[in-house]
Amino acid sequence: MEKKKTELLFDMAEANDGYVSVAEARQNGLAQTYLSLAEEAGLFLRVCKGLYRKKGSPEDPFYELSFRYRKAVFSFRSALYLHGLTDQQALEVHLPQNYLTQGIEGIPCRHVGAKEYGLGQALAVTPLGNLVPTYDLERTLIELLRRQKEFSKEEFLFLWKKGLGKKPYEEKLFFYADKFHIVGELELALRFLAE
Repeated sequence: MEKKKTELLFDMAEANDGYVSVAEARQNGLAQTYLSLAEEAGLFLRVCKGLYRKKGSPEDPFYELSFRYRKAVFSFRSALYLHGLTDQQALEVHLPQNYLTQGIEGIPCRHVGAKEYGLGQALAVTPLGNLVPTYDLERTLIELLRRQKEFSKEEFLFLWKKGLGKKPYEEKLFFYADKFHIVGELELALRFLAE
């Protein structure tokens, strides 16, 4: 493998938290062959079709999952983590109803209709600095309210207070609450904390 091309691969990996996609390599004038050769030389690891990670670089499971499944949107427990509401890293995604998910093993995923899928989509930064699709803070808080029975009362209140401390837009909270038919629950939760 030519030294200049190897250096170019390392530069691309450095700029992308250790990752190089085949598409990015092509944009920089390198054929996929060079990534395959770098893998054979033990310099890169093939993560999945079209994506390589420089050997020794930390793995970003959020980015890798997002790359593999372009329509995956990190939801609920993942969104709680990505918004800094919990320290418990979890992978959980929403996918469009007609999206095939053969191969996502061990990861909770829900197929949802177009309206629910698109409602509140945003981007979040992973701990390693990569951008991935998730739901915004307000949608995440409404999801927390909808699924509060999955937590102890203390856990739920801790997460809810921490989320409100991030100053979500109240209008958005009520908009999402209306869409999910839980306006009464939202009003009650906000009133309870105001007391």
